Amino acid sequence: MPFLIDGHNLIGQMPDLSLSDPHDEDKLIARLRLFAERANKRVTVVFDPNPADTTPRIGPGRARLGNLTVLYALPGSKADDVIRNMVGEIRDRQGWIVVTSDAAVAGFTRATGIRVESCPAFLKRLRDALSERPAGEKPQAGAREIDNWADVFKEPQPSADHKPVAPPSKPPLPKKKKKSEILAEKLRNVRPLV
Repeated sequence: MPFLIDGHNLIGQMPDLSLSDPHDEDKLIARLRLFAERANKRVTVVFDPNPADTTPRIGPGRARLGNLTVLYALPGSKADDVIRNMVGEIRDRQGWIVVTSDAAVAGFTRATGIRVESCPAFLKRLRDALSERPAGEKPQAGAREIDNWADVFKEPQPSADHKPVAPPSKPPLPKKKKKSEILAEKLRNVRPLV
C-alpha cells in the first residue's frame, strides 16, 4: 500500500521538527526514506514550493530515492493542489493512503474513496518502523547509555581517611634445606655408642 504524504502538514505535527528550520524538509526526507526501506512501501511526499527558489521549472521538482519519491509544487501552486491532482488520477483507490491533517484535502480524498490517515496516526507508524532494527543489525549503545553503564561498573573510590587493607598473610613456606643441613640433623639424632 503506497503512501502519499502532505510534507509540510506532517512536519507541522512533528514535535522534534519545525517549519522554521531551513533543513526541515531534508530531515523529513531522511526519515521517510528509511521508513520506505524498512517497511518496504512506496512513499511519495509532496512539499509546497520554496518561495526563495527562483529557479524556472518546466514541471514540479521530482526526485526518486529508492522507494521514496519527493515532489515540489510549482511556484504559484501548493502541495494541496498537487495531492488533489494525484488523488484524482489514482486508479487503484483501495491501495493508497493519503497522510494529511488538512481537512479540505482529507475530505476530497475520502470522497474519491481513498483512505486518509491523520498525521499523528502516521507519526506513530513512522516511530514504530524507525525504532525496529532490521534483522541481523546489532544494537548500538548511545553515549548516554555508555555513561550510565560506566557508572554502574565504576570502582568505588576510597575515602580520604581510608587506609588500604593488607591482603591476608599466608603462613611462610617451609625453608628448603641443603643436603649438608639434612645430614647434620641426622647426625645429631644418632645416639653415641657407649
